[in-house]
Amino acid sequence: MTAGERPRSGAAALPDALAEAVTAADGLLLGLDFDGTLAPLVDDPTAAALAPGVDRTLRRLATRPGVSLAVVSGRALSDLTDRVGVDGVVYAGNHGLELGYDGDVAVHPVAADCREAIDRLCATLVDRLADVPGCAVENKGVTATVHFRTTPEESVPTVLAAVERVADGVGGVRVTEGNCVRELRPAVAWDKGDAMRSLSATASAGRRPVYVGDDTTDEDAFTAIRPDGVGVRVVHGGASVDTAAAVRLDGNAAVPDLLDRLDEAADRFDGEAGWTGVDPLAAPFSTDPA
Repeated sequence: MTAGERPRSGAAALPDALAEAVTAADGLLLGLDFDGTLAPLVDDPTAAALAPGVDRTLRRLATRPGVSLAVVSGRALSDLTDRVGVDGVVYAGNHGLELGYDGDVAVHPVAADCREAIDRLCATLVDRLADVPGCAVENKGVTATVHFRTTPEESVPTVLAAVERVADGVGGVRVTEGNCVRELRPAVAWDKGDAMRSLSATASAGRRPVYVGDDTTDEDAFTAIRPDGVGVRVVHGGASVDTAAAVRLDGNAAVPDLLDRLDEAADRFDGEAGWTGVDPLAAPFSTDPA
């Protein structure tokens, strides 16, 4: 074991629902959220980084026979790939509106058409929220995020009201909620759940979907992979959450060990590693990817 590497604890330690899924499957399609899952939550989103040792586990999983690996995030695709930096992974940025694999990129056509509207909305919000402490407007190209994690509680209603007012009446754009953020997205029926459905349709046959995430936006993915797949909701600070996930994980600190256990459990799989057969970017935004 190299310095800083965690001991591997064995498939028997997997939660029951995951252990049963791995045992019954011919392989895994493993989808992973980034912020709050692969990376600890931080006040400054530009400072987010993979938890220690996670990059090694991701590289093992990406080359593991019988495993297809995807990282699915609200971050812009370029930002996401820079922060993870593992080859052989499908990256789904902006909640799946952007997909990247093996150097190629696909963008949902409706989202691509919204870039100018998103630019205008961001410029307006930057101006209106300039005096609100702890608030930041992040333009992610085809979407935008307004962050208020460090905004004083008494100022949060100002942020929320500004986002609603600015977005109101702008055709083709909708507002969604996340952990201490509001997001401006194209008004298209596409989310993390649709991204996982599309990837499931292109992954090799027999690969059981598993998705790990911590946010309300990850609930779409938990629902999408049922009943055959297993969702894992990362719960921060002992919070009480309603979730479609079959498994709850106590905090982001437990994620690295879970990934190690999944990696060890995947030793039993045969077949090729990664995405074999159908190109995951061949028809990624079909409403019926199968």
